[in-house]
Amino acid sequence: MTSVVDGVVKLIKAEFGYDLLDALMGFENAEKVTTNLLTHSSTILTGEYPGCVKQAVIYALLMIMTATEIVSKNRIMEYFVNSSTLLESLFWLLSQTETRLEFGYDCLIMLALLVNFEKDRPNACAVRLSLVDDHVTLNGYSQAITTGLSEFCVEHNPLLDNSSGWLHSFSTMVGSIGSIFVADENGKNESLSGTKVGLLMAFYEAVHLNRNFMTTLANTKTDTSPSNSLSQNITSPLQLPPSNLLVTFLEYSSLVMQDIKTESGSNLTKLCFIVLSCIAEDQYANALMSDPHLVFRVQLHRVPMRHRKISPDLAKPAPLVCSLIDLNVEFLMTHLTKRLPHEIYMQSIGIIHRVLCYQKKSRTRVNFDWKQLWTAFFTVLKFLCSNEVSLLKKFDIFSMALQIVNMVNLFVTFGDTFLVTPAAYDELYYEIIRWQQVFDNLWSLSRY
Repeated sequence: MTSVVDGVVKLIKAEFGYDLLDALMGFENAEKVTTNLLTHSSTILTGEYPGCVKQAVIYALLMIMTATEIVSKNRIMEYFVNSSTLLESLFWLLSQTETRLEFGYDCLIMLALLVNFEKDRPNACAVRLSLVDDHVTLNGYSQAITTGLSEFCVEHNPLLDNSSGWLHSFSTMVGSIGSIFVADENGKNESLSGTKVGLLMAFYEAVHLNRNFMTTLANTKTDTSPSNSLSQNITSPLQLPPSNLLVTFLEYSSLVMQDIKTESGSNLTKLCFIVLSCIAEDQYANALMSDPHLVFRVQLHRVPMRHRKISPDLAKPAPLVCSLIDLNVEFLMTHLTKRLPHEIYMQSIGIIHRVLCYQKKSRTRVNFDWKQLWTAFFTVLKFLCSNEVSLLKKFDIFSMALQIVNMVNLFVTFGDTFLVTPAAYDELYYEIIRWQQVFDNLWSLSRY
């Protein structure tokens, strides 16, 4: 059936202008045929059939769903979206360990396609996803995303190298980081074929639509199976500890955000920060990340620079909110170029703002080196003032500067509610005085 659909699609695109739905089954028989197709497909997916048979069914359904370049123009998708049997089958596959390891990625791709069909209209799949409260299903959904993102992180982790010698280690580290972003002769970024865009879309839909999904962010991944490629790829003495979705996603984001020069890389980074914004807006997620008794090692990958050395040591265990702020600080400090990605900068600043508002509201004191964040703020302000002529032609630099100044005022006014020690308050005032010239320049610019 996959071959038939593929052949019809190619023929329609090449010579005819027929609608795919009419060409495959005819408008008058569409409802009956699609109902039977989805019923039989669901029976196979949830029944005791060989894995190769289930895989063939999934490939056939994916072929039909992606038959048009724009999903919303595929009329067959209307019947798929309104079918409860297909959605329940996908949830069932995700809830079972064996089927999740084998078909989890494809299931999430299908879910992302279903939820994103004609988003300007009521979508039955989006409503159903928002109402899922079964812990097993949500945990399976989360672990499927974690597995996919972990494979990418392990594949591009410069620390996972068996060879010895400082020269080899340095060369491998630079080569691993650089190989992620090698462009082919057509100018396309080869790495983006393996960056799990479909998983990010499925992740975004889950955190955006379903508040219950936030409870799975810190659940430790426990999938164990011979087919799990993670256990086969890691042969270094630096074995990674059991991970969870948020830890893996933060590490993944630190890799992806190193390449935003291409449009595809920039869009991917935007999607990562949109997901982080959704997480930072949720009160339960903030409580989870700020819990001092819930600490994890998050290996954030950093861009090699001449003025700093990249430490091969694993990160120290810390609350997840520390790693989240550290990730944003790293982004703010390493992308100050004439082609400033202001949209992503505004997203990053917004994430930090949301986290600080929660810290202030809940009076949570996190043991974090806040000087790193203040330095990042002041450095961005200095860059905006120094390049205001060229940057003003592209975006409103004052809106970005205003948001940063508001957060500095938040520290000054309410710092006593979330800074750990009085010494941190003293250091804040010291840094403000030390960067006084930046504020004077910003004030001068705002007057014109």
